[in-house]
Amino acid sequence: STAQQSQIAHEMLLEYLTAMLVIMGLTTTFDKHTSSRHTPHFALATELSNIIPEDFEPHFDNSTDREIIAALGTTARMHCRVRSLGDRAVSWIRQRDLHILTIGIMTYTNDQRFLARHIDNSDEWVLKVVSVQPRDAGIYECQVSTEPKISLAYKLMVVTSRAQILANRELFIQSGSDINLTCIAPQAPGPYTHMLWYKDTELVSDSTRGGIRVISEQQMKTSNLVISRVLHTDSGNYTCSADNSNSDSVFVHIIKSEQHAAMQHELGSRLQLPSLRLLLLLLAVAHL
Repeated sequence: STAQQSQIAHEMLLEYLTAMLVIMGLTTTFDKHTSSRHTPHFALATELSNIIPEDFEPHFDNSTDREIIAALGTTARMHCRVRSLGDRAVSWIRQRDLHILTIGIMTYTNDQRFLARHIDNSDEWVLKVVSVQPRDAGIYECQVSTEPKISLAYKLMVVTSRAQILANRELFIQSGSDINLTCIAPQAPGPYTHMLWYKDTELVSDSTRGGIRVISEQQMKTSNLVISRVLHTDSGNYTCSADNSNSDSVFVHIIKSEQHAAMQHELGSRLQLPSLRLLLLLLAVAHL
């Protein structure tokens, strides 16, 4: 009869839905006989939607940091994670003028400092702001093209902070002696500041050369670099890099002992020259 055919079709549908739930890793099962006799189709659909409320709908992973601090001139990155995106698009919007900056990985602004970054098959969509300027501070929204749209707000703060090496821009160190450099970043935001040293482009701590000691105080925002018994190969550009701050560099020249003596003599001569000129001027005045 028609009623029997309808019941059989209903039971087959329940078996199919149950199998799909098991395949998807959901362990809830249904009593097909009870459901088929007493549960209307719309009630079954409601029960299913309660079991899997978000698996098919885009939603945000709120574990990312939504307050970003960047130093003037550095690069800022805002990370937005969207689960179960499907065929929806992710956009970044600047709230102050509602300007769409990016859609997907495409940039929709003439300011090429704004870039979208996304790794295939990942949930993360990144807005990258290169060479941050004071005008870039404000609220940005990560928006998903659902209906209605969903969005998550991010706050970008721009600070003026610079690491400072307490030394002349050029240093002349005698071969066999020690390099001793101190770096401070008093204006770096946050209670703690991580600081790194580089020689040219190489991280100093990764160097195979022995005799290197780096002592950093993250709470005091200072770092001290000591390189013992320097050689000519230790000459180069030394850079101190601090969190959320512009870096600072000095160039170190390693010279031999006789060069050091000659430079000291030349420096002494330069210091004496103004005194000699002053003496001649005084003598000239005295004869007037």
